[in-house]
Amino acid sequence: MEAARKAWLDGGSPMPFVELLASLGARVEAATYARAALARPDCKDADALKALLTSLSSPPAGWIESVDAFVQDPSAETWDALVRFIPLDSLYLRMRDLVSQLRARGMDGDTIFRYAGQSVLFPDLIELVEDGQVSVKVLEERAALARGAKTTYFGLAAEAAFLAGDMLGTVRLLRLSLAHENADVGAFPHVEFVLSRATKDQAEILSKAGIRPAG
Repeated sequence: MEAARKAWLDGGSPMPFVELLASLGARVEAATYARAALARPDCKDADALKALLTSLSSPPAGWIESVDAFVQDPSAETWDALVRFIPLDSLYLRMRDLVSQLRARGMDGDTIFRYAGQSVLFPDLIELVEDGQVSVKVLEERAALARGAKTTYFGLAAEAAFLAGDMLGTVRLLRLSLAHENADVGAFPHVEFVLSRATKDQAEILSKAGIRPAG
C-alpha cells in the first residue's frame, strides 16, 4: 500500500492507491484520498476517480436517473425517491456523492442546501457555503430549526453574508453564532473564516463590534 501511495505522491496516477483502499473495505479513506486527488489542478484520471466515488457509495440501480429526475423537478417527492432507502452504512458517502452530482449538473446552491442539509451537515455542504453558493436567507432558515446547532448555522450565515459583502449582516450573524455557543459547538471556525479574509477596514469594523481572534 505504501508503494502505491508513494507512486501517486511522486506524480503517478492516484487510482492504484485509491482502488487498493477500496478493495480492502476502507471506503471512507478511499473517498477521502480520491477527493484530495481531484482537488489538484492537474489531477490524473479525474473521470475515473469521480466514477469510483459514486461506486463507493453503493448506489442502487437507477441512481443516476433518480438524480437527473430531481434536477429536472426538485420537489419533496423526487428528493424522497433519492434518499428514502439509503442504508445507514452508506449514508455519509452517498450524500457526499449526491452533492457532487448535483453541483456538476449546475443545480443552484440554495436548492442543494435546502434538501441535502435537512439532516446531517457534512463537508460538501460547508464547502458549498464557503464557495459563496448558499444565501444568508437559506442559512438563517436552517438556523431557526437547528436547536443545538444554531451556532454552526448562524456562523455559516455570517460567512455567506461576508462573502456577499454585507458587513452589518456579518457582525449580526457572528454575534448570534457566539450567543448560541455551547459545550459541543463553538463559533471559532466561522469567526476565523471571516477574520482571515477581512481587509484592514473590515477587521476594524469587526474589532469595534467585539469580534476578535481567539486568545
